[in-house]
Amino acid sequence: MSSHRVRAALLAGALCVLATGCGGDDGDGKSSASPADNWADSVSLDVSTGDLAPGKSATLQVTTENSSRSITNVPLELSFKTVGLALPQESALKVEYRDGEKKPWKRLALSARDGSLRGTLPVNVPHGTVQRFWRVTPDFGAGAALQTLKVSGSLGGKGQKVDSTWEQPLPTATVQPGGKGGTAAPLSRSAWSEYSFRVRNLLSGPLEDAQARAELSCADKEGNDDKPCDVADGVPGYAAQYFDGDGWKPLDVSKSSGANPKDIVLLREAATLPAKGEKEYRFRLKATSPLGKHFDHAELGLWMVYPKAEKGQNGVLGYESTAIRLDAN
Repeated sequence: MSSHRVRAALLAGALCVLATGCGGDDGDGKSSASPADNWADSVSLDVSTGDLAPGKSATLQVTTENSSRSITNVPLELSFKTVGLALPQESALKVEYRDGEKKPWKRLALSARDGSLRGTLPVNVPHGTVQRFWRVTPDFGAGAALQTLKVSGSLGGKGQKVDSTWEQPLPTATVQPGGKGGTAAPLSRSAWSEYSFRVRNLLSGPLEDAQARAELSCADKEGNDDKPCDVADGVPGYAAQYFDGDGWKPLDVSKSSGANPKDIVLLREAATLPAKGEKEYRFRLKATSPLGKHFDHAELGLWMVYPKAEKGQNGVLGYESTAIRLDAN
């Protein structure tokens, strides 16, 4: 399980939920509702999850700490909100809980409210620390490829609340650079050097409407990166090719140079990957001048971009780069 978690701020003061929701231990182990009692509770709530992946169950941990009297039948609400795209349907997120370690799993009913999916059930908050281990299974489908899932918990219903918020990107694709032993061949003037990236779709449906974008940049002798590999103004120091399945096709590297030093795109193309499928992107580079005399090293990167994020901004599905050694000859 992932160790990612966000600790809620400690709530000190009166936590009087509802007349039936405030209780105390009367000495014989029983709890009683005593709304008139003036006692101070110190309660904290912590919500955390394991690493999320579409279609796979991850642990959802809900921890309460109570340094005062026991409280019974407190409404615990969990809220799930996606950041970047529209809220998915209730069926796209399965949250399950159980009343004991050996009890059967029950599904928490979720409903869309105030821009999030929410589910509520009553819990007891005894004195001390109680850890509840539930599970959550996201499956937003191929039509909602980019998601960040924000998980919030609140305890207290109409009374004061203890909140805990946890946020994690939900991966949909992985990008893995090729090359033996994680090393890349030097960029030479005498022969083509090949570099590859393997992209894997983690969704249970096809990944469509995405975009693959390959970029090459150089770092100068002072270590400043994100610079075009130009040996003169607008004169690229390399040639590039891309394997499109039928053969090697030349890339117009002149369009990769310009006023914006980060605008060094070698390739930009639509990408469709089958469900749970993979695709390899292969590139060949050759230096047209002794780049090693001008730069320290080069970096070739592949972005997988999903273009339907909020406000017209692209959302990154995955990015990896490989460092390229430059020959000085």
